[in-house]
Amino acid sequence: MGKLKHNIDKGITEFYLNLDVNIIKESLKNDGVDVLKEDDKISKFSKRIKFMNKAIIIKEKTDSLLEIIVSKFQEAIEKNIDKPIASLKRLIEDKELSVQFRNLDKLTEEEIKEIIKGKNLVDLMDELDGKTD
Repeated sequence: MGKLKHNIDKGITEFYLNLDVNIIKESLKNDGVDVLKEDDKISKFSKRIKFMNKAIIIKEKTDSLLEIIVSKFQEAIEKNIDKPIASLKRLIEDKELSVQFRNLDKLTEEEIKEIIKGKNLVDLMDELDGKTD
């Protein structure tokens, strides 16, 4: 009996999904629903979801780029590569954090993130890759 009910529910759902939108709207109007008001609510909700989706994608890209930059700085510190270390020291000086972060070899991932926070990550990545003009 449960499977029969499931199949009937699925069939009804399929019917409504394939039905012309205007027929559904007319049916809702007949049931006393303010279709224009509901359309407006749905439109606003859809815009909100799209905005949140974009924000999540941008955050994921930023986090990914941040992880790559932190990794490059950590590798430069470990291998004592001058150019990235000089860039990191410049960032520390720009933020006036030289007393707090004077031992570069002891910087944690979170401390490096704090140092580069607010900087243009794409420019910083180009600088680390040696692509500056």
